[in-house]
Amino acid sequence: MKNWVMKSIAVVACSALLVPAASAFAEAPQNPESVKTMLASNNKQGAKQFNKQTGGNEWISDNTIIVKHSGLAKNVHSKIGAKVIRSIPSLGYDVIQLKKGQSLTEAVSYYAKQKGVKSVSPSYKYHSFNTIVDPKKKDMYHLQLLEIDKALALAGNHDVKVAVIDSGVDYKHPDLQAQVLPPYNAVKPADSPVADPHGTHVAGIVGATKDNGIGGHGISPNAKILPIDVFNGQEDASDFAIAQGILYAIEQKADVINMSLGGYGESPLIEEAVKKALDNGITIVAAAGNESTDRYSFPASFEGVISVGATNEQNKLASFSNYGPSVDIVAPGEDIYSTVYDEKKGSSFAIFSGTSMASPVVAGVAALLKSKYPNLKPYEIEAILELTAKDLGEPGYDLTYGHGLIDPVKALQFDINNLPKRYNETKEQRLNNAKVLKKNVLNTEKGEFRLPEEKKWYKVDLNANEYAQLSLKGAENYDYAFDLYFYPTGYSGDVEPIKVNDVRVNQQEGYLYKAEQQGTLLIGVKDHNGGYSLKGKSYFTFTAQTTNTLPIDNLTTIDQAVEIQKFPFNTQGKNYTLLSKDHESDQDYFTFTVSKPTTLKFDLSGIPGVTASLELYLKRDFEHEPLEQGDDEEDDERLPISALSSKSKGEGVSLIVDVEPDEEYVLSVTNNSDNDSSFDSFLKFLSGGIDNEENDRINESIIPYTLTGEVVYLPEDEDGLPLIEPTQEVEENNPSSPAPSKSKKRQQNFNKKLFSSIELSDEEEDSKVILEHAIPYTIGKEYKAYFQTDEDIDYFIFTPQEDAIYSFQLQKGKNQRPTGSILEYDEETKELQLISSLTNDPAIISRLYGITINENDPKTIALKKGKTYVAKVLNFGDRSTEPYIFKATKIAAIPQDQNKEINTAENARSIESGTNYQNKLVFYDDTNYYYYKHQGEDTVLSLLINSEPYTNKQGTSLPRELQIDLKFMGSIIEDTNGNKQIDGNEMQTEIPFGQGESFFERLLGISGTSALNTSFKVKKDCGYFIAVNTIDNGLVSTQPYNLTLFDHKKEDEDADSKLVNGIPTKPSSLTRKDDKWVASQYLNASVPFGDKDYFEFFNHSKRNVTFTLLTEKGLDGVIRIIDAKGRTVKTIDYYGADDAELGIVALEPGTYYIEVSEANGRASTQPYTLEIN
Repeated sequence: MKNWVMKSIAVVACSALLVPAASAFAEAPQNPESVKTMLASNNKQGAKQFNKQTGGNEWISDNTIIVKHSGLAKNVHSKIGAKVIRSIPSLGYDVIQLKKGQSLTEAVSYYAKQKGVKSVSPSYKYHSFNTIVDPKKKDMYHLQLLEIDKALALAGNHDVKVAVIDSGVDYKHPDLQAQVLPPYNAVKPADSPVADPHGTHVAGIVGATKDNGIGGHGISPNAKILPIDVFNGQEDASDFAIAQGILYAIEQKADVINMSLGGYGESPLIEEAVKKALDNGITIVAAAGNESTDRYSFPASFEGVISVGATNEQNKLASFSNYGPSVDIVAPGEDIYSTVYDEKKGSSFAIFSGTSMASPVVAGVAALLKSKYPNLKPYEIEAILELTAKDLGEPGYDLTYGHGLIDPVKALQFDINNLPKRYNETKEQRLNNAKVLKKNVLNTEKGEFRLPEEKKWYKVDLNANEYAQLSLKGAENYDYAFDLYFYPTGYSGDVEPIKVNDVRVNQQEGYLYKAEQQGTLLIGVKDHNGGYSLKGKSYFTFTAQTTNTLPIDNLTTIDQAVEIQKFPFNTQGKNYTLLSKDHESDQDYFTFTVSKPTTLKFDLSGIPGVTASLELYLKRDFEHEPLEQGDDEEDDERLPISALSSKSKGEGVSLIVDVEPDEEYVLSVTNNSDNDSSFDSFLKFLSGGIDNEENDRINESIIPYTLTGEVVYLPEDEDGLPLIEPTQEVEENNPSSPAPSKSKKRQQNFNKKLFSSIELSDEEEDSKVILEHAIPYTIGKEYKAYFQTDEDIDYFIFTPQEDAIYSFQLQKGKNQRPTGSILEYDEETKELQLISSLTNDPAIISRLYGITINENDPKTIALKKGKTYVAKVLNFGDRSTEPYIFKATKIAAIPQDQNKEINTAENARSIESGTNYQNKLVFYDDTNYYYYKHQGEDTVLSLLINSEPYTNKQGTSLPRELQIDLKFMGSIIEDTNGNKQIDGNEMQTEIPFGQGESFFERLLGISGTSALNTSFKVKKDCGYFIAVNTIDNGLVSTQPYNLTLFDHKKEDEDADSKLVNGIPTKPSSLTRKDDKWVASQYLNASVPFGDKDYFEFFNHSKRNVTFTLLTEKGLDGVIRIIDAKGRTVKTIDYYGADDAELGIVALEPGTYYIEVSEANGRASTQPYTLEIN
């Protein structure tokens, strides 16, 4: 990507551009605002607190930092007990390990002061963007979709080397070993890489071998793969390991680098390694991220890197894919079939999804271009890919698909003589050609970007202590930025730029620059991602104004405060600014009183480059006794009774407050960084360590702000609830009831936002009170309501007239974030019971369940006729004068169940083995009971439960929110006495299923499965209850399930056969069918070490013979070919469960014996089919 805009911190890596329902590879935090607490807390636990808040994964090392220097004193490390654990001299970096308990803040501050230090930053951890789905497709649809066969015919014959910087690649994989070069472990160079599914999958997408009879093939099957392991078997990859992996790729003269890894930390170490690789002519491709966000992920967002989003088979953006201005291009990344390494099986194949899978598709196409035009530069390859991409979404470049879908055929057909020129200027040319700005007047400059990575240059001479106020805004689909270079008079060397890119697309950048000495300020305006438009759609407006003196106002004390005498109030034309003489924070004060209880709304205009806050105080809080020695200064801080900050630089603030007569109030307008709750403000430090003082500077502007105030009127609360607002009474002079500190209060406010998608368990109002006061609601109608206070909760009461699936929507007003829950009234207990949230879960929770419903999609809930329900609605956003809209709509009838009344053990449906039973689980509390009575001798039964896939018709006709795959759980309970009742001790026989397939799932309470194949022992004359119930994931599935009991008392077809000298004594026969030899049998149960069947096969001539084994879902078949002397000719075990085993073997004429088995010794409930042709 071209540089960046968001500077976010969570770092993800290798497999992590995959998307799984509970993978060991972690994802980036879904609530990145939690990051700000790490360094905001100036204590030794900062990093640990941050890591804990982001799910327990270490996104930032708490004991390692990265230092760039030009030389250090010998004892600089020993003074604080640190040591150098790795040096990267070619980039000028040392990796420093801190002593146990050493604070990151202290260490960074210490090294920053050392002579020779250029920068200090934390060491970022990178995680896999990993998502594994249930394998369903066996075809590599992306090869057909992108017409790879045509592309290969257009490719050249030049050798190409693609470095896969990822987790370890299975270099012994039969579909990769012909392409793989000697692998490298960047973490432990003396060790071999640790084979991993993700790295192996990515390598196969790039260059799996073609025409070898195994699996499919890669995008560029003739490319050589250079595997570089930066994980060493761990979940995280450090920035220094990734940087060294890039440097190794440079040493090995790679042509293309693929990095299906990333995260939100802008590591300067990786950035410089990336720049060095680009300077060496290496094209770099990286995954954009799987968080379904427009945040910038790194390394994909570094300048010069091709950032790739993911699409599905329908050419739609994958639900997990990142998007926005950082994405250059998209490629298929959902349900991609490729090579994997399985810890149990070894080399195999599987379907993965993620931008991790899309990135190697693009890297493979880049390799094809290099095979045809070996001299193409990285920026030329990127230009070709973007110019020839298939347009998706809005015409031309857009913020969803970037430049469009990769088109390998058109890319290889592109006439390289038509490549657009690349913008390029030397430092001298920039200075000489830059447009000179006029001084002491407002300069307004407009321009367009029509070349890749083009910049527009402006300059102005400044005297010592002179200022330049700059601002930039442009076209809505592009992210613009500017770089500042200051050249002191007489100096002609290189200078480090100040990079200004604080806001996103369609927002205004701003910066106030102060010249510390006489010189020239050079300003480079650019598209942050190097974007451009040949049609003139990328345009900007840049303003600049110089001044010798700052227009500082005099509102910084209560005595100088502006008295607001009446409302409405407006400061327009007053030229009030957020400036101070010492460049510390500025606070402008305004005072007012009211004559009666009043609701006021204050609006502060946005100030480019400034994060501003509005804070409301009681004036009497400014009148206090001086602190006595020993008092805690923090306890003396004034607490605002209400406060709100702009969410990003340049954004306005709207504060609504309730005020009372007989009090005098103070309103503060400030740029105090302590009040900056934006995520970016925290990342500003982390993104560049302490390269310069920019991270700590107070943002100021000579641009005046406008403050308005007005009386607003809200309707009376619709339900009068809550009856008592939860306020904290603090008595004066009562040390036993201290007010929370200011920092504590801010932390509480932060926590409220952080956990805004989680249903809080505060004490509910009494159910009777809620039912009496709740707002009557009619399904199908829109109801407009207001949040009269920050603590207001609205309750809506309704009774459905039919069993149905209903859609709930909360349309928010300005700055609001309404959420809530659905409660059901229990007639027996007379209490309201929580049954569902009113909004969808955050993306991370949905993804763990393998669900692609968006957080903002309508919420679907199945409700029962005649039941009383209450919708509870509250606001986790900011207060607003606008209403929100609540609406519930029937969207579907409840699908007909085969048995509606089997929801208790007493009503359990009697079943027999060998018969299929179908039912549904639609309601949140659905449980289906089945009962089996065993009459025969003790034996083993298998229980099979599978959700039935949606039909093509359902896929096109059902709303997306109803196309949820069914997840279920349940248990088997022995009815020992056979009385068809669950007696007291019989619950101890319970065998649960679907309780969570991994420790990680169980830890998070994630349960449920869509397919079950288990077995249990049954006893004579005993009964068995089978309970199948829905899981509490807050979603509705209309998908039916099928339940079958299978009796394994099948006759073993070759039970009398034995192996003698490796040859079966009584092999089964094959049947001739058309041009194939076919057999169909069972793999029997209760056979020691698993059943094996043998078939005799006579091959008449020397030829390639194809063997295929089809097994039921969940089984992993294996074929072994034995010659007439009992020797193994070939074992075919390439593919995993749910994937037909297939292999082509060259055989001489003669007799052979074919062994069929299951990889894990499991028995079959359906006959398998063996085919030989």
